Amino acid sequence: MNKVNTKSQAVRILIFGHKEFSQLMTSVLPEFGGQAKFKLFDAIVGSVAEIDEHINNFLPDVIVSAGSNAAYLRSALDLPVVSLDCSATDIISALQRAAQVSRKIVMINFAEASPVVPVLEAALNVTVQEEIYTTAEQARELFQLTRQQPNIAFVGASLVCGLATQHGIPSFLLYSADSCRKTISTAIQIANEQLVTNQGVALTNWLLKQSKTPIFMTDEDGQSIIFNQAARRDLGVDNGNCSDLESLIHSEEITRPTDGECRIQGIDWWFHQDCVMTQGKPLYIYQLYRKKPKPKKVKVSSRHKLVFESSAIQKVVQQVKAFSSSPSNVLIYGESGTGKELIARSVHEASPFSEGHFVALNCSSIPTELFEGELFGHRDGAYTGAKRGGRKGLIEEAQYGVLFLDEISELALDQQSKLLRFLQERHYRPLGSNEEKPAYLKVVAASNKELKQLVVEGKFREDLFFRLNVFNIHIPPLRDRPEDISSIAEQKLLRLITSYQSQFTVNEILTEILDDLVSYAWPGNVRELENVLERVIASIQMAEDLSKIKQILRDISPELFLVTVFKTGQALVRKKELELVLNAMHRFQGDKQQVADYLGLSQTTLWRRLKHINLK
Repeated sequence: MNKVNTKSQAVRILIFGHKEFSQLMTSVLPEFGGQAKFKLFDAIVGSVAEIDEHINNFLPDVIVSAGSNAAYLRSALDLPVVSLDCSATDIISALQRAAQVSRKIVMINFAEASPVVPVLEAALNVTVQEEIYTTAEQARELFQLTRQQPNIAFVGASLVCGLATQHGIPSFLLYSADSCRKTISTAIQIANEQLVTNQGVALTNWLLKQSKTPIFMTDEDGQSIIFNQAARRDLGVDNGNCSDLESLIHSEEITRPTDGECRIQGIDWWFHQDCVMTQGKPLYIYQLYRKKPKPKKVKVSSRHKLVFESSAIQKVVQQVKAFSSSPSNVLIYGESGTGKELIARSVHEASPFSEGHFVALNCSSIPTELFEGELFGHRDGAYTGAKRGGRKGLIEEAQYGVLFLDEISELALDQQSKLLRFLQERHYRPLGSNEEKPAYLKVVAASNKELKQLVVEGKFREDLFFRLNVFNIHIPPLRDRPEDISSIAEQKLLRLITSYQSQFTVNEILTEILDDLVSYAWPGNVRELENVLERVIASIQMAEDLSKIKQILRDISPELFLVTVFKTGQALVRKKELELVLNAMHRFQGDKQQVADYLGLSQTTLWRRLKHINLK
């Protein structure tokens, strides 16, 4: 398996050794900092239980130790263990250093005697007593048996050197820094190989057991076949039914196709075939992908459906049908939240421009300096900071469709003049271009203010007003058509219940709260109704039943119940309501928060009341 690293991955190496060994290893580890992460544990290992915690916490790829420590760990663990072994050079160096302090040297060596010792005895003119151990306990016993000799020096592993130091006897470590480097390099190589092996095993396991793609492998004669779990499940192999696979497994073609189609268990599949060579023989690997039927093209409808019961909206619908067939502009009036964009979309769907896009622009959100670029687009380099390659404007996006200009009353006068020229000529020029382009589209504008009054006030161009006002549609507020509340609420609740996965049905909820909804004036119209309904659905999520939904509605929307008290249809009651607001404003010296708290109103509802009496 080939390994491709996009980023260097440091392997993890856990090191066990006694004091002198640990100190020597520590001196060389910084040289390998970029290749591995190390954890060094200073100890002689007596049992696996002693090191389990270190292994579980550090999760090493390989373990490094020496002597009997390494031998024990290799026999007790599944992890690879690399032993720091002393070389002939290490022994020569250690005995040379020991000969400088004593003519009598005791060398306690692991596992086997060194062939260089007899030669060194003669060369250095020393006596070397070599003892062999295989366990840490044997090393301790040999030290105790030999330490009584006068004027001796010890050569051995870190355990022996540590014991000698405790008894004030000179000692010399068998290992060298160079041996440590070689051992760490070997450990890093083994760890990387182990990592690749483990990843290969994980990939093979995933392909065989977890992959959702049916895969099988066959030899050239179809005598040896291996299926993964997905193939057994989806191709019916567990039932012994491989007849549909015969044409792939026992292919009679000279060259097996690398891609094609097949039918298995009544299901149509695409297949892809790869060939790998093993010991000079081909193995064919097939991956199968279920064919999906082409979806039928369905015309996308509006995001919200227009529902109503009132004759007032029926009249609006009739106007939509009448005005949509003409390419002339349509102007829609209505308070905020009455659904002006929904009516505009209805005009789009009923018009000859329905195949084009519906493109909406909120005129109140476009700064004057960006208006032309947004509406007409710009060419590459038209101005500093312009998008490279240019950008299509909204008019070009709405070509053969509908351009919806919402809140048209908020356009500044200089913006109005630029829009007017386009409406007159039906041509536009992108910024930075010398060429005018024609536009074939329908323009629908909407306003919550009477444009005729704005013309009188000098805030809206009269010529633009006449250009827009070819056909106009007035959407009545929700308070003037209470018979629509039930159907609108039903539609909104159905969507909210699905979104919130509520346990209650539309009928269960509406039965409890419909009277309160119908009796409210809805100054925020359909948008306010939807907000109240969403608060209701969110608030009853944890309720076991709807017995307290009235109180919940009163808590989350107290304005509904305040208006219910005063709404008798008589001017006297409305006057009394406004008197209460005025008295409270005087009492709390115009502090709207205190007034709202005293009257039990929300800040929004209080603002609407003050608007009626010009105190906002």
